Amino acid sequence: MFGYVKVTSPELKVKEYEYYRGTYCGLCRSMGKCTGQCSRMTLSYDFVFLALARIAATAQKVEFEQRRCLAHPLKKRNSMVRNQVIDYCSRAAAILNYRKVADDLKDEKGFRRMRARLALPFVSHARKKAIKKDPSLSELDAAVARELDALALIEEDKSSGVDAPADSFGRLIGEIMSFGLDGSARRITYEIGRGVGGWIYIADAIDDMSEDLKKGRYNPILKLYGGKIPDKRELELISDAVKNRLFGAEAAFDLLDDDSKIAYELLANVLFLGIPDTTRKIINSTNDNKDTGEIRSND
Repeated sequence: MFGYVKVTSPELKVKEYEYYRGTYCGLCRSMGKCTGQCSRMTLSYDFVFLALARIAATAQKVEFEQRRCLAHPLKKRNSMVRNQVIDYCSRAAAILNYRKVADDLKDEKGFRRMRARLALPFVSHARKKAIKKDPSLSELDAAVARELDALALIEEDKSSGVDAPADSFGRLIGEIMSFGLDGSARRITYEIGRGVGGWIYIADAIDDMSEDLKKGRYNPILKLYGGKIPDKRELELISDAVKNRLFGAEAAFDLLDDDSKIAYELLANVLFLGIPDTTRKIINSTNDNKDTGEIRSND
């Protein structure tokens, strides 16, 4: 994913922070075992959110241990012991990263295309390894490819709306969040993923406006505002619209049992504090850049 989905750390209790960081470390170790050591470089906290949602929805029992690693050789750190949830998240990350790099290689130019070309052999190996170890993930791989193809068609159409591509990306994340689950666990995680995925797409579009404008790339927000960066009032309206994307995710969260207490509290932190905080930072950054003249329209 994109690295937007994080907790607001100052609001965490010590045990919550240790659980959160330990989940990240456990995912990193799981990726090394499940999809190869190079795949660990693609890990982001977005996948910690995925793990937390599935832990909370399935009441997965988790354990932690103190471990050293190459990144932290001097002091042992809390690390979640491998379990069904984090192994799935590791393999799903490999599938999504491969499809993202393959799309970049097809659609991007210049440095981004070169970067994708260099990364492709590594992410391709990780994807193949993930599916080999769990053949059922070939269905997820096909679903991810299908949704990304649908998203590409929407973006190629260059319609003025942002809802259609955001909905498409939301369905993609919803499928990744819920794949392999049944009943209420599947419905809840899908809706959380769908809402957060739609938010990610719009947040990323806002964050990329300056660069997309300079390089002439398609951006649904720029298209909506006639090829110009929205002014402060318009950005405030966009911020309100982005918040609306999360209503479904928040409603689905309310259906979760709090059996996995800490995972539940961390999800609440992300949805009700972390994501709104990230939205404000992106909007404020766009305002600040425009005020200093770093962003210029085509007019």
